Amino acid sequence: MERAAHEEERRFYNLTGEKNALKYFSTEAKRGVKKTALEYFEKSTGVFNQKGMLTREEIEEMKVRARQNTGNIWHGYISLGKEDSPKIDTPEKCIELIKGTFGGFFKDAKLNDKNLDLMCALHMDRPHHLHIHFELWEKEPKYKGTDGALHYKSKGKIEKTAVENMKIRLGVFLSENRTELYGSRDEALKKLKGMTAIRAAMKSTEEIKSEILSLAKDLPKTGRLAYGSKDMESYRGRVDGIVKMLLQYDGTARTANRKFYQTLEERKREISKLCALHKIDEKDISLIADMEQDYKRRQGNLIIRLAKIVKPELYERNPKRKYKSNDTGLKRRLNISRRKTDRLMNKFLSTFGEESRLLERDFSRRLQEIEQEIEQERASKLRVERRADIYEEYEKEENIKA
Repeated sequence: MERAAHEEERRFYNLTGEKNALKYFSTEAKRGVKKTALEYFEKSTGVFNQKGMLTREEIEEMKVRARQNTGNIWHGYISLGKEDSPKIDTPEKCIELIKGTFGGFFKDAKLNDKNLDLMCALHMDRPHHLHIHFELWEKEPKYKGTDGALHYKSKGKIEKTAVENMKIRLGVFLSENRTELYGSRDEALKKLKGMTAIRAAMKSTEEIKSEILSLAKDLPKTGRLAYGSKDMESYRGRVDGIVKMLLQYDGTARTANRKFYQTLEERKREISKLCALHKIDEKDISLIADMEQDYKRRQGNLIIRLAKIVKPELYERNPKRKYKSNDTGLKRRLNISRRKTDRLMNKFLSTFGEESRLLERDFSRRLQEIEQEIEQERASKLRVERRADIYEEYEKEENIKA
């Protein structure tokens, strides 16, 4: 009986049964709509994942892979209360939520997101408690077993810390202050970009320019040259040092950087409240550390990109070769190298101008919206407090009369 029940449940999740997860996800019977889920979704919410709405062809391909899958199939749901439900009441909002949170969840759960099928659907039968169902499975076996054959992931349990991090990640994503954090990060990065794009600063700060040129010379010719890669482990200290020098030199960049970390501290306090609400140990939540590391990585990559574009045009005197005291060929090659380096650096750095302007415009607009929302919330709370005070005074008067 247990085996039969398991097989029936398996048919539900791998979409081979008459009653299956896809039909359940897409059913609209609860709303009184006399259509199948897929028929309704074509005109309304639809089945989706982190990449967007799923077409009928994509769904059919996923169904084939689900039926062939002999490994784990995971199913879960995200259910929101009355206050937060309006934040996922459209497919676009749901897709943004999935896109902004599931990548970290997959990483915490030690799942390869490139080898996953993810299917999600929004259920709106309880308007004040909207919820998103999701189901995921591996597209194909990737793990080599002792028999030499490829298998699906054997472990199906999702660790508690991965689930708890996901709860906090969702809470942060749905927070009204989320834009402020990422806005302050982009603002700080924009200021740093603006700093590196000023030719006068590069000319007047020979020490900074010397460090960047030295880094460009020493960068390896092969490998992945990005701040987070293993090939750059031995260079990160130098990159961080250049970032620090730039921040010390420019007051505006320094202020923006400080503002980001202040916002990060505020977010720490917000996460502490969420952890208390969900009874989660803060030590298990890596979200703040991840955000700070991502910020440092973005800062470092600004410097590395600059060094990478300069490197191919650098020409130096060969220490093993003897040159004439007045070698015109050497002088010409060195001059050409300097001109090309300056030209490429200026061209590279000048691209930050327009990007900085657009970031500034978007940041300022969103900041104004946040300020308006905060003001409206304060006004609403004030009205509630005033009504409470009036009611309290009324009760006092009635008690005195009595």
